Amino acid sequence: MYFSERIRCFGALVLISMGMKQVKSLLLTLGTSSVIFFNIQNTLQNMRLLVKGLLCNLEEKLLDINTEPLGNYIQMLKWVGEQLKNYFRNFQLGSYDANFNLKAKVDSDDFKIHLSEAEQALNQTAQDVLALTNALSSIGKILSPTLGLLFLLLLTALYLRRFHVDKKYNNIYITQTFRRFDERQGEKGKPCVLPLTKTESDFYVMTPSFRPTSRRWKAMLKFSLPIFTHCLTWLVFISLDALIYWLIVVLSKRLAEMEPLRVPVGIKVQRATTFLGLPVDESAKGANFSYTVSLFEKKCLPEPQLWLHQSLVPLSVVLALLVVLILLSSQMLQLRVVLSEQFFSDVAEKRAAYLHAKILRKRGKTKAEEKGALKTLAMQPSFWCPLLFHKKRTNPDGV
Repeated sequence: MYFSERIRCFGALVLISMGMKQVKSLLLTLGTSSVIFFNIQNTLQNMRLLVKGLLCNLEEKLLDINTEPLGNYIQMLKWVGEQLKNYFRNFQLGSYDANFNLKAKVDSDDFKIHLSEAEQALNQTAQDVLALTNALSSIGKILSPTLGLLFLLLLTALYLRRFHVDKKYNNIYITQTFRRFDERQGEKGKPCVLPLTKTESDFYVMTPSFRPTSRRWKAMLKFSLPIFTHCLTWLVFISLDALIYWLIVVLSKRLAEMEPLRVPVGIKVQRATTFLGLPVDESAKGANFSYTVSLFEKKCLPEPQLWLHQSLVPLSVVLALLVVLILLSSQMLQLRVVLSEQFFSDVAEKRAAYLHAKILRKRGKTKAEEKGALKTLAMQPSFWCPLLFHKKRTNPDGV
């Protein structure tokens, strides 16, 4: 029967504590899932858009190399060839046949292979990061409740052991058992301690009570410590998401504002005819083969997204519920003591007797000190004849 009471009390304490911890774990899991689903995935998506924009720009630059600069140089060489052919064709002393065949080839296969490999590596890295995030989330969902349950069982067992062995442990509550014990003491003609004095009321807690005490503040702080660490982690990832979004937006804006780069390319052919060292005919022809090159293609500029408002709404609800849970956690110590006394009435009687005797000892000690101080004061001549035996002031300037 004794072990049955212990087991029932242990189970009740575990269920109460586990209910609080399970609700806290559920809320923390919801907050973490919200941050992972919205902020972390949005950060990875923005980084992926940035890298895809860089690869897109490289592909466009490869196309520009095959068209603009190289095409202009080919046209320039053809124009030079036409001028040479015209020169020889118009020469009067002979007949010349000149044929210029120009073929251009750009070997960009290796460059395309590297671009394809980079894009495949980007997709593979994104898949690996998402897989790692999902794996860590799954492991955390399994491992965290298991370790939390084991730790909770250990703490509950230690609490019950100290409740039975140590009468001083957490024995500051004026429970219903203590009130009945004090009434029986009064019926027997022995001294009572209720009602408590003002000094005693500041130290001992009447149950049920909602008055904030240092013990409750400590319990609330202990309960809210993992909540605080989770909130810091959420804040780091949300700030990182906002920072990366801001950097990409600023980078895209600066790249879009950049003017295309103009590359001036011109050629001039000057022809002169001399006879016996004297100039007979002079002519000059020129052509403009200038072109413009954009440093970054506008269609490749990344357009990031910010899901800040989607994540802050559920996080605000989670934080509000966690604050309510923290306030309720301050009553856990009081609830544990009351529940333990319901199961172990004999232990509760011993603890009540110990607390009752402790309060009486403190009161007797206080009265003895006050009586001794009064006796010492009565033995002084200045108490009876203050005009003849007045005390000298240590500070003559004091009033």
